[in-house]
Amino acid sequence: MIVIRNGQRISYLSFCRFSTRSLSTQHFQKTPLLLAVRPKVASIFKMTSSPPEIVPQQPLDALLLNKTDTEQDMFLTKYPTYDGRDILIAILDTGVDPSLPGMQVTTTGERKMFDVIDCSGAGDVDTSTTRTVKDKAIEGLSGRKLTIPDKWKCPTGVFHVGIKPIFELYTKGVKTRVISERKEDVVTPSHNLSAAEALKQLTEHEKLVGGTSDKISDKWDREDLACKVDFLKSMSSVSDIGPVADVVTWHDGESWNVCIDTSFRGRLGMCNVLGSFRETGDYAYLTDKDSVVYTVRVSPDGNLTEIAVPSGAHGSHVAGIAAANYPDNPQKNGLAPGAKILSLNIGDHRLGAMETGQAMTRAFNLCAELKVDVININMDSKTLESLFFRRVIEEARRLIDRKDVIYVCSAGNQGPALSTVGAPGGTTTGVIGIGAYLTAESADTLYGVYKPVDSNIYPWSSRGPCQDGKLGVSLVAPAAAFAGVPQYCRQSMQMMNGTSMSSPNAAGNVACMLSGLKQQNLKWTPYTVRMALENTAFPLPNIDSFSQGQGMIKIATAFEKLSEMLANKVFPSRLTHFEVKVSDHCKKSKGIYIREPNWNGPQEFTIGVEPIFQNHQTDDNLPAISFEKQVILQSTAPWVSHPQTMFVVAQERTMVVTVDASKAPKGASYTEIVGIDTADPSLGPIFRIPITVIIPEKVAVDQYTSKIVGKSGVSERRFVQIPSWATSAKITLKSSNKDEMDRFTLHTVYIEDDKCSRNTETQKIQGPIGNEWNKSITVQGGKTLEACVVRPWSRGKTPVDIDMIIDFFGVQKPSSIALIHGAASCPIRIQAAPTKGIDIAPAIALKSLVVSLKPQSAKVEALGPRDLFLTSGLQVNRLLLTYQLKIQKSSEVQLQFAGLTSYLYESPVDCVLFQIFGANKSYVGAASSYPDRWTQKLEKGEYTIQAQIRHPDEQVLQGLKEIPLLVHSKLGSKVSVELAASASDALMGKESKFSGKSLLPCQEMTVYAMNVADDKLPKNITLTSGSFLTGTFSALKDSDLSAVDKSEVIYYLSEYSTRAAKGLSMVTTKKDKNQKEEMTEAIRDLEVSWVPKLTDEKAAKEFFDTCLQKYPDHLPLLQNRVKQLMQTKLSDQTTENIQKVVELCAKILEITKPNEVLQFLSVKQEHDDDILTVEKWLAVTGGNEEQRKDAAKVVSSFNDRKSATILALQALASLEQDLEMRKSAKNIPASIQYGGVTPLIFGRKQGEVVNKKSDSFDALKTKAEQIDAVVSEELKKLDAHWTGNQFYVKLLVWLSADDSKTALISAKHAAALGQFGRCAKMLNKAGDELKASATDSQAVDSTLAEVCENQEWNHLSTYFKNLALIKNRASFRLF
Repeated sequence: MIVIRNGQRISYLSFCRFSTRSLSTQHFQKTPLLLAVRPKVASIFKMTSSPPEIVPQQPLDALLLNKTDTEQDMFLTKYPTYDGRDILIAILDTGVDPSLPGMQVTTTGERKMFDVIDCSGAGDVDTSTTRTVKDKAIEGLSGRKLTIPDKWKCPTGVFHVGIKPIFELYTKGVKTRVISERKEDVVTPSHNLSAAEALKQLTEHEKLVGGTSDKISDKWDREDLACKVDFLKSMSSVSDIGPVADVVTWHDGESWNVCIDTSFRGRLGMCNVLGSFRETGDYAYLTDKDSVVYTVRVSPDGNLTEIAVPSGAHGSHVAGIAAANYPDNPQKNGLAPGAKILSLNIGDHRLGAMETGQAMTRAFNLCAELKVDVININMDSKTLESLFFRRVIEEARRLIDRKDVIYVCSAGNQGPALSTVGAPGGTTTGVIGIGAYLTAESADTLYGVYKPVDSNIYPWSSRGPCQDGKLGVSLVAPAAAFAGVPQYCRQSMQMMNGTSMSSPNAAGNVACMLSGLKQQNLKWTPYTVRMALENTAFPLPNIDSFSQGQGMIKIATAFEKLSEMLANKVFPSRLTHFEVKVSDHCKKSKGIYIREPNWNGPQEFTIGVEPIFQNHQTDDNLPAISFEKQVILQSTAPWVSHPQTMFVVAQERTMVVTVDASKAPKGASYTEIVGIDTADPSLGPIFRIPITVIIPEKVAVDQYTSKIVGKSGVSERRFVQIPSWATSAKITLKSSNKDEMDRFTLHTVYIEDDKCSRNTETQKIQGPIGNEWNKSITVQGGKTLEACVVRPWSRGKTPVDIDMIIDFFGVQKPSSIALIHGAASCPIRIQAAPTKGIDIAPAIALKSLVVSLKPQSAKVEALGPRDLFLTSGLQVNRLLLTYQLKIQKSSEVQLQFAGLTSYLYESPVDCVLFQIFGANKSYVGAASSYPDRWTQKLEKGEYTIQAQIRHPDEQVLQGLKEIPLLVHSKLGSKVSVELAASASDALMGKESKFSGKSLLPCQEMTVYAMNVADDKLPKNITLTSGSFLTGTFSALKDSDLSAVDKSEVIYYLSEYSTRAAKGLSMVTTKKDKNQKEEMTEAIRDLEVSWVPKLTDEKAAKEFFDTCLQKYPDHLPLLQNRVKQLMQTKLSDQTTENIQKVVELCAKILEITKPNEVLQFLSVKQEHDDDILTVEKWLAVTGGNEEQRKDAAKVVSSFNDRKSATILALQALASLEQDLEMRKSAKNIPASIQYGGVTPLIFGRKQGEVVNKKSDSFDALKTKAEQIDAVVSEELKKLDAHWTGNQFYVKLLVWLSADDSKTALISAKHAAALGQFGRCAKMLNKAGDELKASATDSQAVDSTLAEVCENQEWNHLSTYFKNLALIKNRASFRLF
């Protein structure tokens, strides 16, 4: 509606904004704007500037959701109780927030939300671990003490426990906001204070001591303060990983209950207790800060707890359109305020709320189980329905056909070009696909558009036909609305548009119609509902059928038609649909679609029509046997010839149809052969055979031109026959309007057989800068190219003329090129088009590395009860595959199963889902269908990738157990493959330059691809056999054309191994061994390798003693035993073992002669070869001639002695510092003070978190005292001058204090001195190294958390506590 202010036309919404500028921002955000300014009765608005009087023509709320065009308001006026009551609508979307005002009650006062379920599995928590109460508490999986409130009832005394990182339940937007708020309110102020205090202490020490001192303590104190400053500085940029909550589930004798510890301190009495939503209606907020609402559901055995949170605002908005009820403000109601809502979240949090096959099939199963009446789903994807068996689509079809569910779905938002409808809305039989309609009346209120516009189909609404000939779009409905969104959006309502809004509008209308039928005791079927809707729809003027289907829904008219049809029992109740099959030689489809017409004459098709009945193959088939219809066949197109009648029975009837495309008009034409029941023609068509014919314009030589009238919102299509030789085209748009800032959407599509249009389309918004725009595209010769141009619908009614010019270019070349590393040159032939010459600049650019991984394990197993499908009786199984990936350098990766992950709705399996885990099962990320959408940045380290493939047939999964995982890694910079002008030049490595060269029409040329130098090959991922590089070959010089006119290149790295770099030839001396020596050493090495593998200490000791007698001075044997003993937990350690460690270390140092090793290292320079190093060594020490003869052995011997020396000093320094820490009066964390981190120093994969409050701590302390007495005595024997730090200082001679082998020992040394800044820095360094090497770092992270807490760095203490839990998980995240 337009109002007047000061003589100017403005939108009513803009006027309201102007009038409320005095309101506070807080009030404006919390209170809906319209409620704040709308008068209770019609009144006159007056302003101080004396504007004209404003009289609102209608309440503004009425414009927030269109109920007029579909006749819904008229319908409810006539039938006020047919408002959706007794109807259950399932919203398959991102989940619905049950706390929204419009989602509380129906019009009859019943609870609006029937149930809230997350079908994706993203919120699943493994609660199979059980605990019993002791001293009114249980231990959670976080290690926290969870206090059980007295009021909780648990007759069995058994509590199931799990753990869930809270950020895993957040959307990306909520996570970003919460992190920002936490940083601003808590982290940054605390951290700045801590950093300032640390810097102050360092400055004071510098003033007090200065730069020199004769006290070693001053040195350590200064280093501690500097480390404290450095540590705090490094922690200022760490990512917030969020809190981790314990989950407690128990049965109170009647039902399951769940409590999430959102206190994060074990104070369960402060937390909410929720029952299953379906039984209780319970919901709560995760925290006050996030406003994220959650509900729960528990498996029958309590071993799985499902936490459901909205994965986006979309689902709540959709539910509001379909069925919101505002008792105090009915103007804001949805279309079916009396209906109940079943929220089924199919948008996976792990995938940014994208739907998965796992979620959708589970949702279909729940719809069958809970007897849903209407489904609304708004997830769509461009697809090719006929490609595979289509597991997801098959389950949807079963649900419709066997359970009489009305399935309403968006057609998609991929327009405006034809053949862009998405799955399942536009492609699936039985699904009602809804297009998006824009009403001119809503433009002002919803969009703030003041220019007059026409009602129309939204430009981005997907269009038919499907590639199999089906029309695609069934109906249209209004596609923009204000509706409620989750509270975490920080607003009560939001305006959204799209087919995602038209679909729930249609679903709400259908629910009202079904509500009336149910109250009249009339039994509907999906077939009769769809037939009534389509046959009573209003065809929108000047809009093609591809855009609107049969037209605008008219619910009141459809209800009358359907009521009469059902009352008269015109069709058997078990008739599901008429199956239309079109045969064109070897091609099968659902309609006739001629896109590349036969210019030589008519084309003939065989059409089959068959009525399909519910369960007709298994149940009583009497309805099918008795079915008979005499049908008149009608079509309005003169270029279609067909029989006039058909007698339809319960089997396929065929006929021949001829289409003469030469008589069809230029452009796209659509018609239908409709079947009319002679017994009741007023019913309208009982089946439709869709026919689409596209007549393209031919190109004169190599350029096509056309004038386009750019009317706002009107799609102008041009169909052009691509020249047979063309491989690319450049489209130029020229606007005649040079003054106004205008935009145009250019959408191009051509169709290839069995290939989805998403692979052959391009779309670009041109403008608003300038008045001439270019777009280069790929084309295929002989195909029909659609070039669709549309101007934004909001630009007013004045058209803008546009000139379209399409220039075609062609260069014939191989469609794909395979190169093999190390092979001879590969010839690549190119040829210019016959119409014009081309400038060339041939080049090959490799852009990504693909590594093929074999599965480490593969297991097929049946899934649980929620994956036993009622419609088919099928039990879904899964194949769980595990792969290992090693990243050498930070990389961006994508995951692919060839032949599976390119598909979703058309996939032959239910679902493919990947989860990536870092060291210690820490969750990193997920991926699924369409690999290019899921890029994960992985840092250096080892990763486990789990893949789950679902399918009901176990044999199908067994056949996939060896499927390789392709890991795509984007290269930091592209690798160029050099090209030569001849084979001989390529062999000589002579690269040719092609700049400035051209080819005449039809002229050919051959270039030769050479090998990539080894030093240019990527090294970011460990290569495997079968690895290859991918890239493209382009021949054209024009940069825009070469970007699209290119061939795929695969560069195979078969059996790849590194070769010596080019350079000076090196010579070394080596003494050959005879076979007996080699055999003896091999036997020795095998025996020695078994020493650390034996887990039984008695057996290990006996075997070591045996080996020691044979090889008394063999360093690897002594080292292995030292490592094995030092890896023992303190609670299992013995004084005898400690004595043995010191004894072995002493022997190692005796053998290695550390001073001699240091002397050797002092003469060895970085770039010296072995001979020169030994020569320098002999010159200094005067060694013998034998050493000169075997230089390699000498160098290797000294390196081995160095490693053994370091290990011995590591062990002695660790024991020494353990003793010093336990003598210290400082408040030292127990995990470092009592041996929790010591095993990690010596290669064990897991440390031990030690708790001073545990029952076993006193015994551990006693054990430590016994061992300390032995250590003190033994170290004094080893070094008579030992006073407490000598071995640590000796270790620093060989390694820096922060070396990965020394960091934890340095942390012990710092803790013993009470220097916790240095301790924190070393622990943090060690923790990072452990995580990268797939070692459990929980003991280190927990120690670091204690250190920070003792330093009153509470924000960092919380961070490291959470880090310890998130980075070190007991099990992998559930699928």
